[in-house]
Amino acid sequence: MENNNNITEIPIHKRYVLVFDVETTGLIPKKTPNDTTPLPITEYPYIIQFSHTLYDTFNNTVECSSDSYIHIPYDVVISEFVTNLTGISLDDCYTKGRDIVDVLIDFSAVYKKSNVLVAHNIDFDSNMIMIEVQRNKEELLKRAPECFMLFNHMFERTNNIERYCTMLKGIEMCNIKIESKTVGKPPRKKWPKLFELYEHLFDGEKVEGLHNSTVDVETCLKCYLKMRYGIV
Repeated sequence: MENNNNITEIPIHKRYVLVFDVETTGLIPKKTPNDTTPLPITEYPYIIQFSHTLYDTFNNTVECSSDSYIHIPYDVVISEFVTNLTGISLDDCYTKGRDIVDVLIDFSAVYKKSNVLVAHNIDFDSNMIMIEVQRNKEELLKRAPECFMLFNHMFERTNNIERYCTMLKGIEMCNIKIESKTVGKPPRKKWPKLFELYEHLFDGEKVEGLHNSTVDVETCLKCYLKMRYGIV
């Protein structure tokens, strides 16, 4: 019998890469280990911009893209800090915003087609999307119950969908060290921001307009293609 122990497995080249990003009214509240009381859904931030791109790596083309401001309830506040960071105002959400349920339904259709999920800090973006799913669960149950399969680990394992976080994958690559908050401990490697990863990958080239989710998606896709395939 032929000995195949020395055969090197060739990585599978997965076709459809879904890159996504959201801008929000704030960060997800942190809970202490001893706090077992669930926070009401009203305590969580809202998505105010949602962008995604499905990229075909076989043809090196964009299959589809979406960029939407999100209509939020009138009693939700967008802080001056968030507006300065993202450029998004309450007026943008009220006059240009789409219903988050419609956006989630569109995203779900693209999600089911994807082979790789990519984001810069994928845990935050996926958790924010699922917060909106829970917030709008009654309407989604009526219109699109398949949205409850978004980011389901069993669904992703069964369908061989891979997650790729450019932030976590970029830690060793960027090797940015910061002082430890604990006295006497050595410096630690920080999570690179998207602009730091991009500048590292593209020889110091600057990227403008970040914290606009569609710009973040375009930048994250470029980083992913360079990190994984060496494509510039």
